[in-house]
Amino acid sequence: MGLTVHFKLTAPAEFSQAQAKRFVEAMHRVALHFQREGLVEKIGPMSSDAKTLRRFALDWLVVPIPCQPNTSTGVEIEPLAGWLFCVDVGRDCEPLWLGLCRYPATVRIAGKELPTRGGSDWRLSGFAKTQYASLHGWEHFLRCHRTVVQFLAASKKLGLRVNITDEGGYWPRRSVAALRRNLDGMNRLVAATAGAIKDSGEARIGSGKVLSPIFAHREFERLEAEGAQNAGSRRLQHMAKVLGEERGRKRRSNSTSE
Repeated sequence: MGLTVHFKLTAPAEFSQAQAKRFVEAMHRVALHFQREGLVEKIGPMSSDAKTLRRFALDWLVVPIPCQPNTSTGVEIEPLAGWLFCVDVGRDCEPLWLGLCRYPATVRIAGKELPTRGGSDWRLSGFAKTQYASLHGWEHFLRCHRTVVQFLAASKKLGLRVNITDEGGYWPRRSVAALRRNLDGMNRLVAATAGAIKDSGEARIGSGKVLSPIFAHREFERLEAEGAQNAGSRRLQHMAKVLGEERGRKRRSNSTSE
């Protein structure tokens, strides 16, 4: 849970491997320019290492589970080749992993070849959770969130197809007012939910401490109180019970498997 920017980068269908690499190199140069302007903290080198690609560029195919109506599962799709680099935007903002990868056109599931829907185009889907940059104040959060969106928009100018889904509402109208409103709302919701879980006896199933970055927010008490008032005590108690039970099941499952 947390305010996040999701994206998908897609190169033109006719791109060769050499062209895809040149585009990632161009993106890397743009990132270095952002760093010189003081908009991001650190830019990692480009990498085509297979382990890095598997860790940060996995794609997913959602498929239904046989004999279980309205139930689905995700199947990992490993990249065949590609280049990635990491952009460290700012403190407590998730890093951006950017680049282009090529994936298989089909994947074998239960003995059947299924299309991956993305085809064999050079592409990359990813996200960056920016919400907890707000632990360090509005201005820091605004710089981080706006930089993530601006960099993705700049990639479009290079010739990539760029799809951005901004849970903060800043994009596409670049509305700072909408972003602040949505950030405050999400911080209240997370604070109230985390507080309810912490206070609930259900949270102590199989474990002790409840952890969440929102507890470090300097205005946590205000956010928790306002979030609880907006959500309603019964709803929060129900959420705390459900999440606490799930947490307990995971803890017991992990203990059994050890």
